[in-house]
Amino acid sequence: VLEVSCLVNTGNTVSLADRVAAIADDFDPFAVEEPGGGQVRVYFGSTTDRDAALSAVTAECGPEVCVSALYVQADDWATRSQSNLRAVRIGRVTVAPPWDLPKPAASDNEVVVRLRPALGFGSGHHPTTRLALLGLQQVALRGQDMLDLGTGSGLLAVAAVKLGARLAIGIDRDADALRSAQQCVTENHVSGRVELLKGDLVTLSSTAPVVTANLTGATLTRLAPTIRSRVTPGGHLILSGILASEVDTVVRSYATGAELVWQAFEEEWVGLMVRVGTQS
Repeated sequence: VLEVSCLVNTGNTVSLADRVAAIADDFDPFAVEEPGGGQVRVYFGSTTDRDAALSAVTAECGPEVCVSALYVQADDWATRSQSNLRAVRIGRVTVAPPWDLPKPAASDNEVVVRLRPALGFGSGHHPTTRLALLGLQQVALRGQDMLDLGTGSGLLAVAAVKLGARLAIGIDRDADALRSAQQCVTENHVSGRVELLKGDLVTLSSTAPVVTANLTGATLTRLAPTIRSRVTPGGHLILSGILASEVDTVVRSYATGAELVWQAFEEEWVGLMVRVGTQS
């Protein structure tokens, strides 16, 4: 595992930390940490991705940051993550590592997703994942099929079937993420209701009435026609990974043939939901 450490030399640390994470997200990181002191660490699985992200962050942020590349053993990162990770509740969903499982739910409306920290996105501790989970809970999922674009850890797909979806399909181009997702599926006993595919959005032919895409604002904008086409008419598309500064651009990208029906904010991040098949 490789690490890019960005030392932020500006008073607007939180904003720049989100900015660095958003830039680096285009280069397949598997984790982002903010240890404090104006420092952001972004972890990659290859030197190619790390070096490309390093160049992009340097070019975009210029003198605001000092960028360095470090080497970190994968086991070191996993151990550090496990020691800090605790259960987190997002609406009706509690995301919990095996060592911090909550007591049995008092209501059938509450669900628990077991998730180990691994080389994939979506532990429930980042605002983008929480916003996507909140958006998912705004939809009547029972009996519906769901498609998760860039499934990462598989958290959204597993949560969807536990919330009542008939079937969830998660797609990702990263093999490590898919291994993490498969572990999540197995540990939550939903193997018959979650299907995982290796591929990208361009080659994907599946459609569904509920689609989630927790990517980046730039990716959501660039691939808007393709992403929108994955939603069946009248269905809902949940978008996350969007910085507040990117919202207007993303909303415009989905305005044709879709209507904005929900949005939520956390820190500098925004989650959106559009209903496809209507003109704005």
